Amino acid sequence: MVLQRKMTIPIFNYKLTVLIYDNYSEVEHLFEPTSTPPKGTTATTYGAALVAIHYKQESTITHEAEHVKNSIWEFIGYIPQRDNDEVDAYLLTYIYEKIRAVHLKFITNYK
Repeated sequence: MVLQRKMTIPIFNYKLTVLIYDNYSEVEHLFEPTSTPPKGTTATTYGAALVAIHYKQESTITHEAEHVKNSIWEFIGYIPQRDNDEVDAYLLTYIYEKIRAVHLKFITNYK
């Protein structure tokens, strides 16, 4: 079973598609081949990210959100500031909350 949600991250006009799955075989065709099913994975292109996370791997949300955040910075040409990482932290939190909301919906409705 897969729950998919598409959204746009405001201000940056960055597309984010989140997939929460219970069997990697349902989403593996969307990603580079791996030798073992990952806990989560992210694929990015110019202006968009596709994130897939196994429903039992909640902690992986933070890991994948970091990849999305970095892809957004690359997309807009921003270089994070080492001495002032507030904008970094706010964006990471926003992405985490969006992915987590989809995860919670999967847990609530499907398991």
